[in-house]
Amino acid sequence: MTIDAPSLFRRFGLSVGDTTTPGGYGLNPLSLSFTNHEIERRFTAEHLNRALPTIRVFLLAASVLYGLFGILDYYILPETHGIMWLIRYAFVCPLLLFALGLTYHPAFPRIAQLVVGTSSFIAGLGIIAMTAFAEEPGNRLYYAGLIMVVIYSASLIRLRCVNSTMICLVLFGLYQVSAIWLNPIPPEYLLSNNFFLGMSVAVGVFSSYVQELYIRKEFISTEMLKQEKSRVIDLLTEAQAANKAKSDFLAIMSHELRTPLNAILGFSEIIKIRMFGPIGSEKYSSYVEDIHSTARHLLTIITDVLDFSKAEVGKLSIAEENIDIIDVLDQCFRIVRDRAAQSGLRMSLRDIPRHVVLKMDKTLIKQVFINLLSNALKFTPPGGEINASILRNADGGWSVRITDTGIGIAEADIPRVMEPFVQVESVMVRKHGGTGLGLPLSKKIMLLHGGNLEIISTLGAGTTVSVDFPASRFVTLDEKTVGAA
Repeated sequence: MTIDAPSLFRRFGLSVGDTTTPGGYGLNPLSLSFTNHEIERRFTAEHLNRALPTIRVFLLAASVLYGLFGILDYYILPETHGIMWLIRYAFVCPLLLFALGLTYHPAFPRIAQLVVGTSSFIAGLGIIAMTAFAEEPGNRLYYAGLIMVVIYSASLIRLRCVNSTMICLVLFGLYQVSAIWLNPIPPEYLLSNNFFLGMSVAVGVFSSYVQELYIRKEFISTEMLKQEKSRVIDLLTEAQAANKAKSDFLAIMSHELRTPLNAILGFSEIIKIRMFGPIGSEKYSSYVEDIHSTARHLLTIITDVLDFSKAEVGKLSIAEENIDIIDVLDQCFRIVRDRAAQSGLRMSLRDIPRHVVLKMDKTLIKQVFINLLSNALKFTPPGGEINASILRNADGGWSVRITDTGIGIAEADIPRVMEPFVQVESVMVRKHGGTGLGLPLSKKIMLLHGGNLEIISTLGAGTTVSVDFPASRFVTLDEKTVGAA
């Protein structure tokens, strides 16, 4: 009987020798071992843990059966039963019981296949020894004990298929030595015995292969289920986080949009009903300014939301032009300087070179700087400082660093502030407004420029935000061209 292992392997729905199976679960078609050593180790440990009670039961049963068959020695081989009993009771049975005892030792998992395989081999070797010493008819009948050993090795004590196959083939060969040379038996009996013993080995090997194949296939299915369960849990967690983000977004936007809209409606209502007389009255000028500034604030919020949405779907593009980054930073400082003075904060530009021309989108980069400066103003208490510097990096790129002496951010919370609609400070007491889009949007803008945005902060000791431009965006221009730019 020939066994086409690869065809059989494919028959059970597994790839043959596929080392690229997702997750590393490819199996060697001959040894039935996983190509990934870590997965093989884990399978061996889990399989042994489940098979241990079965191994113990069948080791005990093997020693008992091996001993009980000694009764046949007394009646079938009266002249040599003493040698048979010596083999059974002084050699094989004690070793089987010793192997049973080893299954309770902490080191057994590391030597399980060696112990179980040796037990099977010794049991078979005992049978062969009996056929070598037995007189008629034992020398031609006792081979049947090898069939029981083959059954045990192939199906009952959970030997690996490769180990079981090797043991069965070696025992089959040793039986030939006994039956042909050591204690010859008639050719017709030898032919009959080899036929049944050979069939037992072939069926045993096939059974062992299929059994182990199914066990490993079940392990793969279980592992896939575990991975799917983990994936479902991750997706559920993400869905819950998305749902929470949606709720946070609605809560934040409800507040951020309603507040300026109420102000616009309130001030415009005063003008509409002419509360202080005709519209030309000077009393309305401050309300017009309030309406204008509030509307600009509302526009900023809506612009941030729309820009972030475009960035999320990859629709936000940059209009590149050669711009002096120092001019842009200076403009942003002038925009927020009055607010800083009103809050009792000092602002300064430090380590500023004369000209640094970069290829960038001026509007978007300006939006980045204003977002970062606004955050620094918002979270720095009166009397604090906000400083900016421009530094050349070792790789030829440039970094704009904005440092404040504000409340800072805990290291564990830094990844969270880069998520949309999140304000870590709101976990404690929400004192400040904002959509929570400033930092995430600023980082996306920098990524569009091939750069990055990083935060270094210590809770209670201030924050430094580094806006990094790659060397590829640096433009070398003469003084005249720079001045024209």
